[in-house]
This record gives sequence, structure tokens and C-alpha cells, in this order.
Amino acid sequence: MSQDFTLPYSDELGFCNIKMSAVGGDGANMAGKMLFKIALEYMGLDGAFDAKYGSEKKGTPTDVSVKLCERGIPIRQTGPTDSPHVLVIFREDLIGPLNLIQGVQENAIVIVNTERTPAQIREELKLHSGTIICVDALDIASKTRSRLNMPLLSALVYALKLPEDIFEKTIKETWPKPEVQKSNIEAFEQTLGNKQEEHFPADGKFPLVPGKWTYETPIGWRNQNKGGYMETRLFSLHGKDMKITRQGLIPLFNAEACIHCAKCFYTCADPGSIIFKDSKMVGYNYAHCKGCLRCVEVCPTHKKGKALSKGMEAEHHDLVTKHTWF
Repeated sequence: MSQDFTLPYSDELGFCNIKMSAVGGDGANMAGKMLFKIALEYMGLDGAFDAKYGSEKKGTPTDVSVKLCERGIPIRQTGPTDSPHVLVIFREDLIGPLNLIQGVQENAIVIVNTERTPAQIREELKLHSGTIICVDALDIASKTRSRLNMPLLSALVYALKLPEDIFEKTIKETWPKPEVQKSNIEAFEQTLGNKQEEHFPADGKFPLVPGKWTYETPIGWRNQNKGGYMETRLFSLHGKDMKITRQGLIPLFNAEACIHCAKCFYTCADPGSIIFKDSKMVGYNYAHCKGCLRCVEVCPTHKKGKALSKGMEAEHHDLVTKHTWF
């Protein structure tokens, strides 16, 4: 079927590179798999798929890369793309901290979950040129009882000009329950009817940003000079703030009930979140906490109330903003 469909982009190797930037639990992995299924099974294309996911990624910034090409093109590389033609941003709060503009190619397509306009997003993203499609995915998902990934995948299907009937067919194959099919198809229809779209030419306002990080100093054992050093400011947790990944909930610590078993410490996927001193749990550094609440789930205490419990972040502003650096 690929003779009737042309990919909107092709790099020097023949690939159209698509990157989805999300937080673990947003459904980016499922969205990427559905897109890959449509491309390979129905559009006659080929490609490669890469995703960072798993229980340890819950609440953590993550990404999914899909590389599509025509059949017959050699595929010698797998892994994430660092030069996307199409960028899908599941949370606009990730734009700055993750420097998502890095590597985005000229005349790209950028799809963003936001209430803001394409012009406002361009200013924050600093897009060199291309088309920005804004979708209030959270609102659409809430109204249709779907998930965040469905409106964003719908916008991506629209942007790539994939056949709508094939997308609906894939939805029905993925979810056999009629009520789930109905919710996701409604999310698709609402996305098409409520998106904001604007094209921005290469007007010299913002430069293209290279796709690979560069560092001031050598960083690996292969290229270190004798007596060389690693710039810890580039790799340490110092200054990293995980609040962009939290979804309104944080763990709370009750010192009187704590038995200092350290189950929370060994369960935590983000070193630095839980503070232990002299072999005792003394609290949280919320700068590193992504709010996954795995520590609360494993806490075994019950006396005087549980040592760890979940709370609303908005109700503990002073606690959350009190960072403890080491």
C-alpha cells in the first residue's frame, strides 16, 4: 500500500524520524506501538521502534522513537532518534527542562498537549521552522473517557496523513470492548475538530539546534587524558528538579511511626528522594521525588498511623519547596 502513501519526511538514510516525549504512565509506548503497527501492517512501510518504559519509569521523563521508511531500505540502526522530523510533546512542562528543541529538524511538525496557541508554544520551544499543532489532550481525554495518548496519537495520524479508516480499524483491534472503542474514536474525532494549527516559516527568529549534546570536557574513559576529570555538574543530581513529572500527589513522612526498615529506600527509583542519616529515615528531598508513591505502597508500618502516606502536593507547598541538598 506504500505506493499510495508517501512519508512527509526522509533523511539521508531514508527515514522519517518521530519522537514522543512523555512521562512514564502517559501511554506514549502504546501510542508508538499503534503507529508502528499501522505503518508496517497496513501502509506497507518498514522501520525501527525504540521505547523507554517499565515500572521503574513511572512518573519519569521518557521517550519513544519511531523511524519509518519504505520497504527495501537497509535498517542498520535501532535506538532513539536525536533528530526528529516529528515531535510529540505529551506535557508542555517538559519543553524547557528536557531541552526538547534539540535536534528538531527544519520544517518539522510539533504536536503539543496544551491549552496555549501555536504561536505561544513556538516562543517557548524556539522552533526554527515548521508546523505546530496544539491539542488540549487532557480535556479531550477527560470528556471522552479515553487516555492522554489517544488525542495526541490522533493528531499524529492527522499530521502524517494516515488513512482515518485504518486508524479506527487499529483502535478496534487493540481494544475489543465496544465502550473503549467508542471512547477512543470519539477522542480522535474531537481532536480533529478542536486542534489549533499554524505553520511558521524559517524567518531567522530562532536557529536550528544540533541533535547531539556537546560537553566542555572529555566524559568517557576512552577519551580521558591522564589526570583528566569528569564535570560532575553535568551528570550529578544537584540542581535537578522532578516536580515536572508529578501529577499532584506526593509521599508524606510520619517520623513517629517509622521503623527505619529502609524498604522505601530500596524501592525508590530516584536516588536522592529519600533522606537517610545515621541509618534512619529522616524525610524527603522533593526536588528528586517524582511522586510515583512506590515507597508508600511498600511501607509496612501501621502503628500511630502509617509512616508513609500519600498527600496532595498543593496542600504542602512549603514542604515541597524546601529542598535539601547534600
